[in-house]
Amino acid sequence: AHIKLLNAKEYRCLEILWTHESKWDPRANNPKSSAYGIPQLLKLKEHDPYKQIDLGLKYIEHRHKTPCKALAYHKLKGHY
Repeated sequence: AHIKLLNAKEYRCLEILWTHESKWDPRANNPKSSAYGIPQLLKLKEHDPYKQIDLGLKYIEHRHKTPCKALAYHKLKGHY
């Protein structure tokens, strides 16, 4: 699977989003849901932080197209 390289603006949005979600901790666990890992994806079972990042980027691309759109959605809804 191909993941697009992020420009500086999109990386900054990703950094803000995932810092808020997990502080980039690959063991971050949400007690209120099944969200796990750096991207806090629901039902995520992957423990490798590099694979978590890949899965998180694929999720963002599929659902929101860009990290900045995902961050804007998060600011409105409290999740992405």
